[in-house]
Amino acid sequence: MYETVKCGFDFEDRGDIVLTNCHRLSDRGQLFAEVAWTYFEKNYNPQTGLVNAAENYPYTSIGEIAAYLSALISAHEMDLLDERRFCQRVGKLVEWLNAMELYAGELPNLIYNSHTGRMVGFDMKPGKAGFSSMDIGRLLIWLRVLKTKYPLFAEGVDRAVLRWNFCMVIDKNDTLRSGRFVNGKTEFIHEGRLGWEGYAARGYEMWGIGVKSSVPSPLRYIEIYGRKIPYDPRDSITTGVPVYLTSTPFLLEGMEFGYSDLGKPEEHHSGDDALERCAIARGIYEIQEERYRREGIMTARSENGVDKPPYAVIGTITAEGKLWPTISRGGEMHYDLAMFSTRAIFGMWSLWDTDYTKFIMAAAACCFFEEGRGWFEGRYEKNWRINKVMVLETNAVVLEALLHRLDGALVKVAKEPSYIDFYLRKELPMSDFPRCLPKRQREDL
Repeated sequence: MYETVKCGFDFEDRGDIVLTNCHRLSDRGQLFAEVAWTYFEKNYNPQTGLVNAAENYPYTSIGEIAAYLSALISAHEMDLLDERRFCQRVGKLVEWLNAMELYAGELPNLIYNSHTGRMVGFDMKPGKAGFSSMDIGRLLIWLRVLKTKYPLFAEGVDRAVLRWNFCMVIDKNDTLRSGRFVNGKTEFIHEGRLGWEGYAARGYEMWGIGVKSSVPSPLRYIEIYGRKIPYDPRDSITTGVPVYLTSTPFLLEGMEFGYSDLGKPEEHHSGDDALERCAIARGIYEIQEERYRREGIMTARSENGVDKPPYAVIGTITAEGKLWPTISRGGEMHYDLAMFSTRAIFGMWSLWDTDYTKFIMAAAACCFFEEGRGWFEGRYEKNWRINKVMVLETNAVVLEALLHRLDGALVKVAKEPSYIDFYLRKELPMSDFPRCLPKRQREDL
């Protein structure tokens, strides 16, 4: 899928000149990248600059906008998108971010109509749904990447972030919380689960906002095939959110940060950062390979869209005290919808060069895409039927995975100041209080 070429010169310690190696896409890798980018061409809304979350489905979330940004940058880095079209797309998106309606006038809403750009409720009608601290954290990561790689857009990105009030998304204990709009009120919940909370916290940290972990320590462990796998010890009854362990956040963190502390201030003790994320990620990968060794089931678990209710599921290693269930966002079990996930296959292949990742990639390369449309969600474990649902997230991960294989960890952090740094050094006018902004103390406590 990629090949190594000699691309330059370097000097060894002894002063000898040596040829250096670079990676580039092979013809097959180029095809796979082009197929993934096709999704973003066919589902683009030029009037808003947004891309549909699922094929021909005119809605998107803040997390999916972050995934689109990752795909946009990956496509440009791999020369799938020329400079002019890249700048046009990014410029339109930044324009929308500076004008988008905010939940309660303070934070990005959970969902937006990708045709109109208006925020919508859970019924997909104009209105408000709430906000997701996980999605906002993910968007903060990719906005930071954007302004680092392309300073041309830094001021526009900074102005968009300065519209937000972070008081709502961080509670009195400095832990992340999300909100749902129910019966005219905001109901706060701790949405993050093991992996997702730590990943999202990276975004806040990159903008100077310290976040503490709400995951009880020490972790508890469950034994599968003789291996100990950690699980989130919080329960769904008191938190109102299903408890599960899946691979997606660990795959994203590996491809984007390389499991390093890049961009994290030393004084921040964030998310589940106290845990050894790299070791957990490796354990989650190995337990899926082990399932194949022990049970003959090709396993790659992730979040996925499906072609029947509830239309979106989470493929897990553990959830609600059970092994290998697939659950809905509400926590209902859907064992019949277990997916051999394209998204997880590409992420695992990108991070671990093993016989198993080559084996599962061969399955995806065979049958999980359609030229002119994009990559499918994968294959149902139960009946081997290809799930031909096509979504933004999976095609974005395909592009991220390919670029990660070529260039390594995707996130780069610049130390050069931009508009937000100069703005926050000023004495703010009284009208700005009690907003919580990066590097500012809360004024409402």
